[in-house]
Amino acid sequence: MTHIIAIGGGEIADGETKGIDRRIVAAADGETPTALFVPTASGDARGYRETFHDYYGGELGCETEVLRLVDDPDDDAAIERKIAAADLVYVGGGDTLSMLDRWRERGVDDRLRQAAEDGTVLAGLSAGALCWFEGGLSDAHPDEKYAPLEALGWVEGLRFTPHAVPERRRAFADALRGTGATGLALTDCAAIEVRDGKYRILTDGDDAAAYVLADLGDRVVRERVDATSLRPLGDLGYRFGAD
Repeated sequence: MTHIIAIGGGEIADGETKGIDRRIVAAADGETPTALFVPTASGDARGYRETFHDYYGGELGCETEVLRLVDDPDDDAAIERKIAAADLVYVGGGDTLSMLDRWRERGVDDRLRQAAEDGTVLAGLSAGALCWFEGGLSDAHPDEKYAPLEALGWVEGLRFTPHAVPERRRAFADALRGTGATGLALTDCAAIEVRDGKYRILTDGDDAAAYVLADLGDRVVRERVDATSLRPLGDLGYRFGAD
């Protein structure tokens, strides 16, 4: 069983995704779940770590821990212990590609996969959302504003982009063209919850939105998704509407 909640963006320091974050905490086991923050994509930024402790700990009532892989990195024993002890894992934003490279170097991807199979909730924002999908569109490439990348593939058959403002949605459509793939674009304060082959869309604010895009061969189509109850994940590939 894999339970993933992926958020398109937002500032946790300002509580912009609080409704979604409460759902993440509620999905985890226990009255006071242990929330493991993985800030690899930001280089383990100190301010980000402190914000997570204050927010997920002080406001949302979790026991919090941080997995450090860049700044004074944890050793293998600590990595294994922290991931095994987590009821939920929250991956922060930043550079998706460098994060995935570091995870693979340290075996974090394999440990997270095992944790998910054991019931740990996987969550994250921006890079921490993109990482779970087949791949998608990132803004972390040094030579291009937006560039495609391959990710972990734990949400099968779906590509992804966060921060889905109109310019980025157009770039995502261009990246999907000729691939035959289906993609999901989430604005800030929108999320997808995926569990046991089903999905639903979570939003926190009137401007939050989710869009499915699909390459049909002769064109890429886009449709807004408003799925507030669980539906089969495969249905996303059939929601084709006018662009």
